[in-house]
Amino acid sequence: MGGALRHLTNFLPELSLQDSSREYVVLLRDSLPALELKKNIRFELVSDGQISGWLSRIHGDVIELPKKLEREKFSAIVSLTNFGPIWTSVPHIFFQRNSLYYCSYYLAKITGRLKLETLLRRRLAIESMKRADLIVTPSNAMAEMIRETCPAVRNRFFSTLYHGFTTDSMQEPLAEKFRSMLSVDSYKLLYPTHPAPHKGFDILFNLLALLKKEGLQCTLFTTIEKKDWPSEVEKYEKQIQKLSLNDSIVFMGRIPQGQMGELYQACDLMIYPSLCESFGFSMIEAMGYNLPVIAADTPINKEICGEAVLYYPSLDSAAGAKAVKMALNDEVLNNLKKYGKEKTRSFDWSWKRYTKNFLNIMENVSL
Repeated sequence: MGGALRHLTNFLPELSLQDSSREYVVLLRDSLPALELKKNIRFELVSDGQISGWLSRIHGDVIELPKKLEREKFSAIVSLTNFGPIWTSVPHIFFQRNSLYYCSYYLAKITGRLKLETLLRRRLAIESMKRADLIVTPSNAMAEMIRETCPAVRNRFFSTLYHGFTTDSMQEPLAEKFRSMLSVDSYKLLYPTHPAPHKGFDILFNLLALLKKEGLQCTLFTTIEKKDWPSEVEKYEKQIQKLSLNDSIVFMGRIPQGQMGELYQACDLMIYPSLCESFGFSMIEAMGYNLPVIAADTPINKEICGEAVLYYPSLDSAAGAKAVKMALNDEVLNNLKKYGKEKTRSFDWSWKRYTKNFLNIMENVSL
């Protein structure tokens, strides 16, 4: 879902274009979309069950993968999925792109088995980070979050590699079933995300209730799919019912990445209340499509977006409602569009830049 799919489907094709001198073997879930790549990039598919199963995943990463590296004479390993082997016979570049294992807000929200599994996963990641040659994060704030919560890795080598962005992968027409949902007589607010406790929905719903009470007609469109986390979405539905917001919120379901461009263009404002991210793809995408953004004032949001976004205190629904009203003022709206456009042009967000930097990391660390 989300950032992981964006990352692989944009990065791997660019890697196949930029580096034909090495052979890459990529272990992928068998449910990922097919990609057309050069012959020097070879896929080995792994079943979803094997990856999703807690014990089978640990066995594969900690025991079987190191054996494979040695048996097949690999030169290096790059772990892109937040987990990897603890011990390796070759240089290990270890990507950390899931902030939830290091986010105090998220850990305070979850309980029971989910919390236990999250802490165990973090423990496994820490053991890998302690021995990896380099830890790569998509933002400086993500690296700092890891250092703060995991003292054992504070002195390890970190490198920041900002994700890429391109409008080329989002040019497909929006399916009619989605387009029809947008036919409302009100301001259209967009929050592209999936359900999770750290996404800030409780604050967002209270924000919308305040706007409705003040007479500002807004409809929130969010790309939530109930089956992704049924129990969490049920909590949302109860709060929506309690706040009488049924006619103000549309759960659109998952929208293919290729169709997101038209969705950004169809809305008036994007709101990003998430309290814990490693990068925040959709903020850059929205600005790339000239959609103004307001966001929670988290360190990561500020690092990625700078002055191009209107921020509000993360846990303050009233301040968030005030920011929405301010952002919908014509002058402020135009300024946000201007700053957003400048932000996307002031830095090379391309996947070509991303892949070039990745290859430099490979050269410096391992090859």
